[in-house]
Amino acid sequence: MIDLHLHTTFSDGTWSLEELLKNAETSGASIISITDHDTVDGHKALKEIEYSKYYSGEIITGAEFNTVFNKYKFELLGYDFDIDKVDEWIQKTYTKQEDIDLNKEFEVLVDSCHKNNIKIDEGLTYNPSMGWPVDIVYASVKKYEENRKYFTDLEWNHANMFFRSATCNIDFPLYIDFSYLYPDASEVANKIHEAGGKVFLAHLFFYPLRDHMAFLDMLREAKVIDGVEVYYTIFTDEQISMLEEYCKKHGLLMSGGTDCHGARHPDRTIGRGFGNMNISEEIINEWHN
Repeated sequence: MIDLHLHTTFSDGTWSLEELLKNAETSGASIISITDHDTVDGHKALKEIEYSKYYSGEIITGAEFNTVFNKYKFELLGYDFDIDKVDEWIQKTYTKQEDIDLNKEFEVLVDSCHKNNIKIDEGLTYNPSMGWPVDIVYASVKKYEENRKYFTDLEWNHANMFFRSATCNIDFPLYIDFSYLYPDASEVANKIHEAGGKVFLAHLFFYPLRDHMAFLDMLREAKVIDGVEVYYTIFTDEQISMLEEYCKKHGLLMSGGTDCHGARHPDRTIGRGFGNMNISEEIINEWHN
């Protein structure tokens, strides 16, 4: 059993590196990858500890990168790359989370509400103690039932889907173009390839896109991806089968993982997700030795 999509406190997970390794050992996963957002600090830290004390399996180098392509904001997973080469590029390219201007993001959202006649509280201001910018705007939007007509049921009822639509659905009334903040997907892919790695599209069906397979076609034809995260926590059997067939047809590699964030999602466990994913090692034989 493998799990190639895991997060620690080096990004937005709640487990320390050691805690994640201990839980990976308990889970029985034979191969894992730590894929923190826009950083390889976890893998650098692995060099400083005797991690076999905590975990007896294999660890594949990995990271999950925020990126933009044709105005769609999404994530790419990189594996098996040279850590030092990618880390140098990350330091030059990605703004650390604590340095991101969230006031700008908030202003964009508020301005979009005004432009699209979406009612929000007068004088609404950004207060970090109340959450992320989209959380504050979402809460205000939800106060006014007349706004409901602008959103799907999922967007109206779930803050996470509201945010996802704001970042990758260009038809969403509160769409944010994150090109000012994150690198183009072609640049991300080139840097990972230059460092000897492989690039996979992360959790395709997690994004509220108009046409998921057309989006996948676009990335494949642009040679952005080497493969697809076929096995993922929330994917249905039908979605998995669709991606398996797509990869076989187009010669793409396959990957999979739970996207475990520790206690943030306590019902999403390493190797099993919400149930018993039990992803076979065989899927990575083609690209990882």
